[in-house]
Amino acid sequence: MASTVTIDFNTGIDEWRSDVADYGDKDRPTEVASGWRDLPAPLSGKGYYLAAHNNSDDVLTYVTRQLHGFVKNAQYNVSFELRYATDAGTGCAGVGGSRGDSVYMVAAANYFNINTVQQPDLRYRVNLDRGNQGTSGTQGKVLGTQGVAGLGCAGGTWASTTRKSSEPIVVRADKDGNFWIMLGADSGFEGTNAVYLQGATVNITPY
Repeated sequence: MASTVTIDFNTGIDEWRSDVADYGDKDRPTEVASGWRDLPAPLSGKGYYLAAHNNSDDVLTYVTRQLHGFVKNAQYNVSFELRYATDAGTGCAGVGGSRGDSVYMVAAANYFNINTVQQPDLRYRVNLDRGNQGTSGTQGKVLGTQGVAGLGCAGGTWASTTRKSSEPIVVRADKDGNFWIMLGADSGFEGTNAVYLQGATVNITPY
């Protein structure tokens, strides 16, 4: 049976956990911050704030939680529509790329707990094949770039927008009928990026 999970960060962030990934010991991101915060004017309500300064030419900021209530060991197609607030315009310049065009909004789904883990090459990455920046993987998909056309390159003017999956992720529920999802922003911009996740619609259908 198909189902839809509606996530609204205006009402809280209970059961969610935030983290960062895609870095090494010598280029860990700085200015890392996350939490439930008021949206900046002219927007109203609250969102899940994520921020980090990219020191490695590649940093992922993300939130994750477990979803419950599915058929044990069954496979599902999972697709996402993510709503977020940004002050990044498009077509702007930036070191390593611009905030609007080189920060990618991403989503993922996986059988087991999504965590940042040190890999054999000593880099810290999430423990699933999510792809990287503008390239999707088997368990993670790029929803689009962060920027909103019409916003200025200097930032400071905030707008709410959405990005959605172009193809589903196939995920298997565990023995208890659960699986994990991830929402985030993968930055190639070599500076500080901040985004407010406002919510998401997760569409789940039997595989």
